[in-house]
Amino acid sequence: MAVLTISRQFGAGGKTLGARVAQRLGYQFVDEALMHKVAEKANVSIKWVEGVEREAGGHLMRFLSTLVPSSFIDRHLGESGSDFDEKRYVEFLTRIIEDLAKEDNVVILGRGSQFILRRDPNALRVLLVAERADRIKFMVDNYKMEPDKAEAMINRETRKRERYLANFHQGDPNDPSLYHMVLNTSLVPLEAAEEQITELVLNAVDLTAAPIWD
Repeated sequence: MAVLTISRQFGAGGKTLGARVAQRLGYQFVDEALMHKVAEKANVSIKWVEGVEREAGGHLMRFLSTLVPSSFIDRHLGESGSDFDEKRYVEFLTRIIEDLAKEDNVVILGRGSQFILRRDPNALRVLLVAERADRIKFMVDNYKMEPDKAEAMINRETRKRERYLANFHQGDPNDPSLYHMVLNTSLVPLEAAEEQITELVLNAVDLTAAPIWD
């Protein structure tokens, strides 16, 4: 069966849908757990991984030098600490996501997986979008947040996503041609979206015959 990546505008229901689809398919669902897997492989704390992603695009080496001994960088990346920049980190993260994809039967939420696995013939890529007002309402209804706090979180997470992907990947993450399926959860209820994504995976046949575009 195929590997599934779910990318989303924050508040469009990606985490909820990812967990539901994974449960129906009997897949492993990887969201924040991916950072733990990176930390486990790197033998560093989860705070280190979170910090690298938060600091992507600015003062990364100064940040790393306060947290990570040079022996770690030398051991895991094979080069000097001065070479451990955003590019080196995404190479490290790429190896983790590619390893997960090889395990098969996995749903990966975010982390640039739509770019990392874009040439993997066994990977199906889905993008979820929604109107801003609906994303705020989703956060209020599902996470019991006040509307102003939900809006602030969406603003913060949107900027974080844009900064993260701009520094780590080439291309527009909202380009529909990157995905096998794009769903607008303002128009498609979550239950229907769950059915469509599940059917996409179950009906995937001979993905190696499909063209892979740059």
